[in-house]
Amino acid sequence: MTTYSLIVKKIIRTDNNFFSINYDNNDSIISLFKIIFNSFIENKINVKSKFVFFSNTLKNVFLKGKENEFINYFCKIQKTYNCLNRFVFRYKYKKSNIVVNTDMCLNEININGKNVICIFQNKSRYLFNINDIIHIINTSLTNSNLFFSEPLCIKNPYNNVPFNKSTLYNIYFFIKYKTFLFPELLYSFFNCNFNLTQFTKKNEYILRDYSIKNFVNNSPSNDLVHEIKAMLNNFNLQCKRARLNYNFEIDPKFPNKKLIKIMKPYLLLYCISKYAFLSHIKIEASRLLKKKLIRFNLFNSQFGRKKYKIIIRYKNFKKTIIGKTIEFDYNHIQFNDLDIEKNNFSTDHLLYNETPYIYNELSYIDNESTIITRSNFLFIFDEEYGEEGEEGEESEESEESEDSEATNEVNEANEATNEATNEATNEATNEATNEATNEATENITYINNETETETDESSYEDDENDSIS
Repeated sequence: MTTYSLIVKKIIRTDNNFFSINYDNNDSIISLFKIIFNSFIENKINVKSKFVFFSNTLKNVFLKGKENEFINYFCKIQKTYNCLNRFVFRYKYKKSNIVVNTDMCLNEININGKNVICIFQNKSRYLFNINDIIHIINTSLTNSNLFFSEPLCIKNPYNNVPFNKSTLYNIYFFIKYKTFLFPELLYSFFNCNFNLTQFTKKNEYILRDYSIKNFVNNSPSNDLVHEIKAMLNNFNLQCKRARLNYNFEIDPKFPNKKLIKIMKPYLLLYCISKYAFLSHIKIEASRLLKKKLIRFNLFNSQFGRKKYKIIIRYKNFKKTIIGKTIEFDYNHIQFNDLDIEKNNFSTDHLLYNETPYIYNELSYIDNESTIITRSNFLFIFDEEYGEEGEEGEESEESEESEDSEATNEVNEANEATNEATNEATNEATNEATNEATNEATENITYINNETETETDESSYEDDENDSIS
């Protein structure tokens, strides 16, 4: 801060003090100010010490009644120092070279472009497209390990040097006043004064949502296929426990790209239901996922299975099999119900519905009444499916009530099956006995008829013998 000391000496004229031999009596600056500023520049000067000195001096008893004059001198020194810094910066900026003049896709960009920002760093200029710089910021702030947020400092990708705070402020104001973009994370980071620790603590649940979306959108295909199969196996297990006839069987040779493309929206709901930070978001995502998978299975229960298609050729009116081809069942339902969204689009701004969105999905599923009356499948939450109720005694009571309801339903189902089997056996035995008695009576009547005809024939022969005799 030698420059700052020179400016203080030039403005306050600390060399012309009361104790010097060549003291100038025509100096308009009070000797008290000269002594105060002289003691200040003799110490180490930095950004913090300047303002500590300013605050402490205003509390000085000997400065009473002269505070405004001291403030004017201090502001004049600061203004001169800042103007000199700005002049030096502009000189370095104009003399520096543009090191990078392409965006992240290697397309040439112009420094005067509408969405182009120039960043000065290490005596060089770097041109960035504003969308690229937003992507760099979001990638750094949403960095995570196993869905736990670990944000990184924002760096220049060309030299791996972190941006200083002045550069971050320049980026923020450029986006705010020269574009129509609204990067949520950058604005939250700005509200925390670009403090990474404070930003992470205040926005942990938002960062968790971003990390889930990044996992679904950017993970390798092998990881996504593994998670999709785990999701479907979990769903099959839940249906088996609830005694519901819904099941997914994906052939091992089913194309991974096709499976990921179809199941990615369901996988996002599955990850939210397991890893979301807020419990009510997890519960709603879990319920909505179950309903979506039920609709999917009702639409095509054979999805993902292998089929053999026989190739037949007709020649000389004879059918011959010449080979076979393997096909997979790709038929699937659309994830979003666009018809219902279109119907509600013109009225959903008029009324707030306190019922969560997932409860409205009940009317979208075929045969939903049978699903609800048969079991609590849609409203059971366990650790395997990544769903948890409220903590404490309430969660235990709800689990006990759900278990009791489930056992009651199982007992009722067993009683119903026993009654049905007893009725079926009784009806079968009654029908068998009735058929046996009917056959017996028919046989007896048939025998009686034959004996009567035999007796009639014998009497007829006796009459003829008598007449002959």
